[in-house]
Amino acid sequence: MKKSFPKLSLFSILMLGCGLAFTQVHYREIPMDALPGWNQDHQSQAITAMQTSCQTNIKRRALFSRFDARASNAWQQACQALLRLPPHSSDVYVRQVLEHYFNAYEIETDPHQTGLFTGYYEPTLQGSLIPTDYYNVPIYGLPRGYGKRVIDGRWQQVFDDQGVMRPIPSRAIISDGPALPDTPVLAWVHSKIERFFLDIQGSGEVDLSNGNRMLVGYAGQNGQPYYPIGRYLVQIGALTPHNISLQTIQEWLQSNPDQADRVMNLNPAFVFFRVLQEQNPIGAEGVPLSPSRSIAIDPDYYRYSTLFWISTSWPDVHDGEITPGKPLNRLMVAQDTGGAIEGPIRADIFWGSGERAKWLAGHMQFPGQMWILWPKGIWP
Repeated sequence: MKKSFPKLSLFSILMLGCGLAFTQVHYREIPMDALPGWNQDHQSQAITAMQTSCQTNIKRRALFSRFDARASNAWQQACQALLRLPPHSSDVYVRQVLEHYFNAYEIETDPHQTGLFTGYYEPTLQGSLIPTDYYNVPIYGLPRGYGKRVIDGRWQQVFDDQGVMRPIPSRAIISDGPALPDTPVLAWVHSKIERFFLDIQGSGEVDLSNGNRMLVGYAGQNGQPYYPIGRYLVQIGALTPHNISLQTIQEWLQSNPDQADRVMNLNPAFVFFRVLQEQNPIGAEGVPLSPSRSIAIDPDYYRYSTLFWISTSWPDVHDGEITPGKPLNRLMVAQDTGGAIEGPIRADIFWGSGERAKWLAGHMQFPGQMWILWPKGIWP
């Protein structure tokens, strides 16, 4: 969570790079009740996500109403209907409202693509506001004088007082060298490995030694390209494509402390953070994310606040290998993006915080399908 590059999906840690060619997308309308599992989902659990996005969406659409009055009116009507939903509405009632104000369209591509679904979560780290012998790894804020110039949300640089660009060092230099000059430290944590995965997620909670809680979110990055270290671990035979996950990568790094820094530094990208006042991480749309109902999408294809129906699988593990489990069919709201979220049938599910969220995010990497839900009277 703009196209502000707030985080990378966990699957991108493992195997993916970036740079897909643009794909032609076609939409085919289908009956809403033909969506797999439509009548079994608890759509009421998505009310908060839908209403949060609609509040932002209405303001944004109003700015463009004079250019596209028909689309603006359709979105206004649909969002107003969603905003009127009581918090404890039944699933049946929510489905009726969605069926009345939206149409469902299957997403088809040319050339044909198989969708990919991954997950991310909000990690929790132990930390301190002051450095100690134990808490000695800094979580950096933005370098002072940071002037952002963004191309597709993925490129940032720092400018000095004369407006001259000065590059930020790579992860290896930041991680292994002295403290960065002119750069605030928000908190101190114990492990470079924990900080590495905080970078990947783009937000997290720091439980401070004074008993307080600090939520940090993505503020910028050093402009260096991202490299997935899981790819390297598979290449050297440390892991296999069938057992690679957040958990197995963490275990390898912790079990190989003499190599951990070198492997993490293969990824030169480094993230800077800011302190958040909200209870949940903020996505690219600028709104708090809703666990298990917010997704990251590719904004080259879709607008934030768009409703999607996804059909993929829950993760399962058999004999140490990650396998698809039971069907996962549910209503989602596009509220975020990420560096490895590319393509029209691609979503990263925000699972929230805690051990279950970490497990789901670390093991989810399955094919699936997506449908877009669009206000009636206009075409996606």
